[in-house]
Amino acid sequence: MANEYWSKKINNNFNNAAHSYSHYSLVQKYFANKLVHIIKEIEPQIGKWFDLGAGTGYLADLLEKNFMNIKVQRIDFSPNMLKENKKNSQTILWDLNDDLPPSINNASLIISSFCFHWLNEPEKKLRKWYERLLPGGLLIVLFPNNKSFPEWKDTCKRNDIEYSGIALPCTNSLQRFVKESEIFLIKEFNYRETFPNIYKLFKSITNVGAQTTQKRRKTVSELKLMQEKWPKDQDAKVNLTWAISILILKK
Repeated sequence: MANEYWSKKINNNFNNAAHSYSHYSLVQKYFANKLVHIIKEIEPQIGKWFDLGAGTGYLADLLEKNFMNIKVQRIDFSPNMLKENKKNSQTILWDLNDDLPPSINNASLIISSFCFHWLNEPEKKLRKWYERLLPGGLLIVLFPNNKSFPEWKDTCKRNDIEYSGIALPCTNSLQRFVKESEIFLIKEFNYRETFPNIYKLFKSITNVGAQTTQKRRKTVSELKLMQEKWPKDQDAKVNLTWAISILILKK
């Protein structure tokens, strides 16, 4: 029941952010382009391609633009997100906590970007997703890992404030759920965002629907303290650093 309530909160927040998501999802777009560059170098098999947690379809659109004769099926649990996909897109409304749709089978490419960490017990999904690949097929998962947001975490720790971000996957821990021979590539990247203040920073998270947390909301005094104590750059702006993992498995 707790997982069901948690999933519903996540769904509602992303559903409500569908119209603003494309405008504010700068980190997601940056790494979507990076993913396409990596996939071009790998030269995956042409066949059935699926985007799990496709959102508004930015990554799927890039894949279809860069690979001839490919149609990417877009799977997401938010009906409003899927409505933002371009006309005639192949979409499936589906909660990825419920395994995968039966139609996803013998896939040449299964890709998931900025979705994996929102799932219940995400590490267990790797095996199930991997099993839906055909021989030689690729599973590509991109997610923010547990090294993300050091500025936020350190500010909270130094000032005795509860950190309210969600727990993020550890890349090394995930490797226990797959065989070494199945790992094709692991890469980690850092990406830094800059904001005028922490209020704009937290607003940016809400604008893409990623504000769901099981922690209590911050009080006004706590937010003021965080704004005062958060490390500033020479222009008095605040930074937020993402640690991004890309895990690629090959069957």
